[in-house]
Amino acid sequence: MTTKDPYHHVHLWLNERNIQLNRREMALIRRHTLVRTAKPKEILMSQDQLVSKLYFLNSGIVRLNRIQDGTDHTLGLIDSRDFLSSPQFVLNKEISTCSLEVLTEADLLEWDIDAINIIKQGIPQIYNAELALMARLLNWVQQCQLELICLPAEKRYQLMLERQPNVLLNIPLKYIASFLNIHTDSLSRIRKNHLSPGKK
Repeated sequence: MTTKDPYHHVHLWLNERNIQLNRREMALIRRHTLVRTAKPKEILMSQDQLVSKLYFLNSGIVRLNRIQDGTDHTLGLIDSRDFLSSPQFVLNKEISTCSLEVLTEADLLEWDIDAINIIKQGIPQIYNAELALMARLLNWVQQCQLELICLPAEKRYQLMLERQPNVLLNIPLKYIASFLNIHTDSLSRIRKNHLSPGKK
């Protein structure tokens, strides 16, 4: 089911975490939110630069990456209706250790530091949303680390196929291989195995 309301999915995100906002509170959020579309290759957050914006991804695919010693490492591929970054990074004027790059056209909700402060002051429950978001980020990091260390590439690919089939169909193989921490040739072999007769 699709909806034209750009706040529908963020409202669901809050409700799923038992954060119920009334009409006045939702109206405050709407007044201080920028609704926009980002084009492929746009950088939403730059490595080694100040984190100045918080985003909620309504649709599209965004890549979390870090360049280390000249090598571009894909740390995450986000296509879920979820927040990108954290309000605390913006409020504390943190320097980002990674970048966020748009891979496909993406519909976003965007907040700067002034908007975040106004919303926090007007809606006390937003503190609970911050805690839920930090827990979500920590769990995601832990899950990625455990899977990278404990699971073979074939199993990680299978999990990605189950969780994010849209990503596998819509972005270059080099990013998928980087995320799985394997060479593109190895990824091609894994994909062929999954497509071979008898594979489900």
